[in-house]
Parts: sequence; C-alpha cells; structure tokens
Amino acid sequence: MKLNKKTAVIVSFALGSVMFATTAMAQVLTKSGYDELKDSVKYTAESATTKLTSYTTDMSVILKDNGNVVYSDDSISKVDVSKGAKETVTKGIDGLKKTEGYTYSDINGAIYKDSSKNIYNITEFTSPHKITNSQNPFKEERATDMEKIADAVVGNLKDAVVVTQNPDGSKTLSGSLSEAQIPAVINAVVSLESKSVFGNNSNNPNNESTIPKITSDVFVKEVKGNMVTTKDGLIQTVLGTGVVSGKDAKGVEHKLTFELLAKMTDVNTTKVNKPDLTGKKVEKNVEQDHSKLTNPEKYLGKYKTDILIEKDTKFVKIGERIVDITALDNKGVSGRYHEEYAKGFEEYAVDKKDFKFNSIFEKDQFNGNVKAPNFTGNISIDQGSASIYFNQNENNSGTLISNGNYSKVFK
Repeated sequence: MKLNKKTAVIVSFALGSVMFATTAMAQVLTKSGYDELKDSVKYTAESATTKLTSYTTDMSVILKDNGNVVYSDDSISKVDVSKGAKETVTKGIDGLKKTEGYTYSDINGAIYKDSSKNIYNITEFTSPHKITNSQNPFKEERATDMEKIADAVVGNLKDAVVVTQNPDGSKTLSGSLSEAQIPAVINAVVSLESKSVFGNNSNNPNNESTIPKITSDVFVKEVKGNMVTTKDGLIQTVLGTGVVSGKDAKGVEHKLTFELLAKMTDVNTTKVNKPDLTGKKVEKNVEQDHSKLTNPEKYLGKYKTDILIEKDTKFVKIGERIVDITALDNKGVSGRYHEEYAKGFEEYAVDKKDFKFNSIFEKDQFNGNVKAPNFTGNISIDQGSASIYFNQNENNSGTLISNGNYSKVFK
C-alpha cells in the first residue's frame, strides 16, 4: 500500500512507538527474545511478498492536537498475490476536509476513482502485465546497515514489559517508554522530522488543514506498543501510540498524539473481485505496452526526408532520401534505402545510394544497426508516431543538408 507523505510520517511515529517499546521488552528478556521480535517482522515481510497467496490489511492512522483529531486515514487493502489483483478503499479527515479514495488493479488494467468528480478512471492494458510481488524491504541493499543502526540506537533501552504466551501458541509483546527513557538521538531525529513535515509545509490554500506548524522545543513524551503474532511469527495486529510535544511560531505548546492500528486478516482466503461499474460515470483509456510494437504492419511503407542546399541565401530542395520499410516485427526490420534528385541537380547524384537492408533490433529496444556497401548507420522506430529515424554514421560531404528524421508518406 502506497502512503502519502503525511500519512507515512504519522505511521513512522506510531510504528516507531511499537518498535521502541517492544525492543525495550526484548532487551529485558534475552537476546533470543530480541531476535524473536525482529524475526517476526522479517517473517511477515517475507511472507507478504513471497509466501502468502492472499491477505487483507486494515490500517488506521490518527493524529490529535491537544486531544482533537486533526488528521486521520483509514484504509483496507485486499491483495491476491497469486492473481496479481489488489483493491484499496480509503477514508480520512484532513482538518475540515473529508477524503476518500478507491483503487483496483490486476494484470489486465487499473481503476481509480476521482472522488472530486465521482468518476471512475479505467486504464486497460493492451496485453496482460506480468505479476510482480511487492519488494521485501529487508532484501534491499542497505537493509543490513539500517538494522545495525537501529540496534545501536535502541540497545540501551530498558523498561518493564509483559510477554504473554497465549493458549493457541500466539504471542503478545507489549511495552512502554516514558519521557525520561527516550534517548537523546531519538529526540533529535523526531525534532528534525517534525519541523520538516509540520513546520515547513504550509497549510493548503483553503486553510482547511488544522495540523499545527511545530517549529521549536520538540521532544517525545511517551511511546507505547503492542504486537500480536501467530505461533509461526506472522504479525496479526500492531497497536502503537506516541506523544510528541512542541511549540509553534507563536510559542503555543502543542501535544501531538500519534495512533496506529494495523491488522492482517483472511490470510490465504482473501477474495479480490473487480468492481461492477454498471451505472457509474467512467472514463476509459488504453495504456500502450511500450515493451513491444503494437500492430507493426502500420509502420510498413515509405518514409521521406528532404535533401537541401543553400543557394543565394535561401534553402533549396534538390531531392529526397527515401526509406521503404517492407517487413517489420518485434525482432527487426527490413527495407530499401535510396536517393532521388530533381532535374537540374544531377551533379549531386554522382554518389547517390540505393541498397536493401536487414536490421536486428537491440534487446528490449526498437533500433538497430544498418550495414551496406559504403554505408553504416542506424534505424529507429518511433512508437506511436508516423516517423522513423534513419541515420548515416559518416559525416555528409559537400554542401548537402539533411537530417535523420523521416516522415511517413501517405497516398
């Protein structure tokens, strides 16, 4: 699920609350307890990207200013990994403005609802897209280094915690940190990020946002976290809260409370159905698959470019260079190149060229080399356009003026 910047920041604060608190708990227990916590996070990330066939996630994010809700974002995402289908429904509040959203995608297309106009925008793919799994963040290049940094930051956190082994084999990990237990480095990072997001960003032009602009004296007052995992280590629920204090430009103190509730349900039983838009306002468009040539036969035919000279301070056309494409597919192109000169300019036709060619396209591209007697160059097909590029590598001699852009000739 892709989050907007504001939601992502709030999630970071609240999820950080869970991680700091539960990590403190793990440190109180044993090294194996700490490893168990991290293993659950890694196992869930790995399962969601490679092992599970389907699942549903429900996430609620809330930001309060002195007890009043100034921002919220609720989203439910249904994912069918095996079919490459996903549906997401969102609702939220941003100050005085209510927001909602809907998206659906599968291998054949995508649907997006423009709530402001109550219109569903449908994009149809010309050919099915390849199913691609989400990227596991722990498989990214810098993941190991980031984990070491996180270990160093939270390594000295100590707090009383409760660990419950439930009858069904699941575990509940919970803990809390008070203001005095928050490391200085955490306060520094939170202060920097808060000023960046809530200090520099102006409210929207209609002044509907009521999120305060924090500019100074930012520090974390409290964090709490609770996590429930299955007996296999798959995270079922995450609850995190964090309280950050700071002042705006007028010196008014604000207590920002971040809350996060996330759940994963219907594992391997989630059904994702394409919405029925009968009777709805829709706008359709077709997305061209740029990985291959669509209807290659439309590129067959003659293409021309002018041959010019400069005479008496004017450009004068003396002939044409012509490329006649006779065969074309996604692997290569064949055709004929020749030059024609107008009557009265035969002197320029002494070295005129006329040859047939076959060119094999480079991998995943639609251009290739052209070789013939006394000629080496390149041909490129301009997708979706009635033009091609045909260029000679050698510098043109004499006073002839021309370029490699050829336009299709229509009868």
